[in-house]
Amino acid sequence: MATRPAGSGVLVTLVVFVITTVAFLVTSVVLYSQISSATAEVKKMTEDKKTWTSQKITINKEIETLKTHETELTTQQDALKSTVAQQTDIVQGNDKKNAALQSQVQDLRTSLDTAMKERDAAIEAAKKDIAPFSNATTEYSKSVDDMQQITKSSKDEQEQRFRLQISDLQKNIDGLSAERDTLRTRLEQAEKKLSAFAVKPEDPSSLVDGHIIEVGGPDSTVYLDIGQKHRVVPGMTFEVFSTAEQVPANAEGNVRGKASIQVLRVTNDTSTARVTRSSPNQPVSRNDVLINAVYSPTYTYRMMVYGVFDVNNDGKASTGEAAVIRNRIQEWGGKVIDSEKVTGDLDFVVIGNPPSEPLPLSPSAGDIEIEAFTQGKNNYETYYRIMKEAMDARIPVLNWNRFRALTGQGN
Repeated sequence: MATRPAGSGVLVTLVVFVITTVAFLVTSVVLYSQISSATAEVKKMTEDKKTWTSQKITINKEIETLKTHETELTTQQDALKSTVAQQTDIVQGNDKKNAALQSQVQDLRTSLDTAMKERDAAIEAAKKDIAPFSNATTEYSKSVDDMQQITKSSKDEQEQRFRLQISDLQKNIDGLSAERDTLRTRLEQAEKKLSAFAVKPEDPSSLVDGHIIEVGGPDSTVYLDIGQKHRVVPGMTFEVFSTAEQVPANAEGNVRGKASIQVLRVTNDTSTARVTRSSPNQPVSRNDVLINAVYSPTYTYRMMVYGVFDVNNDGKASTGEAAVIRNRIQEWGGKVIDSEKVTGDLDFVVIGNPPSEPLPLSPSAGDIEIEAFTQGKNNYETYYRIMKEAMDARIPVLNWNRFRALTGQGN
């Protein structure tokens, strides 16, 4: 047996190893290629499966929708069948009614024909019955015409007679009117003559209450010719005028005297006062007259005070401020009459700010609104009633401005 060299064995081994490696690589490449193909095929099949699954779901939804539509159509079909059946019954019923109505119409036509024939027969019979009365009717018509002619003639005669009477009465009326005008003229002339001799009442607010007998001394002191025996008290105020003819007679009281004074000290016959308001162009002088609408040396004035007043000029009139005026009147010797009725023995009416006429109530007004409306309406009517009654009785009416001016009170 021949012996191989050691190098030959290694070479053979290498060759075998190389061949084996190459074969393994080839096999691996082939297997990898097959695996890649299989993987791609599986991936494609998976995607196809997803597509088929999505299509199946869509198809199933469409099938469900179609089933729902089928159910709805079936329901609508059943409803239509029921409606058709009902309409068919109605039509059949209407046909029966129409047939019955046609029968009734035919019966009515027959009855109408019979009634027409009976009516014609009755007319003919009536004509025969009323024939004898035709002549009588004609004669009656002639009689009516004759009566109308007679009535017309009588009416014309009466109208003529009445016209003559009206003409005579109108002449009498004209004569009486002329006589009335003559008497009215004579009456006016008589009243003018009578007024010349009538005693005219004098406004108490224009009566002179005293005079200034001396001017001078510190603090614009003046001396008056009235004192304690004339019922003068300290604190009393007077308005000063040069003469009695200058006393303002307007109801607004915008015109005042040339000065105002206030009594400081009182003796039995005279008083000392200070000037509280004066005018540089018209100084107070001796023999100036004194006016106070509330005060009189010999007489107690009766005065009504009504309404709300703004004595302190704060823009808010109230009944409480009317009490200030009442107290002032009583302090200065006057008498306040607590009444809302104007009587003939009153000397003055001191009246407050005019109230506003309340607005009409709304349909939804409550008890509070109704009560306020009633009170406001009563105040409004009472105020103007007192004004009218006082003016009708020629009683002087003083508002706060005029009262203040004629009593010598400051602003």
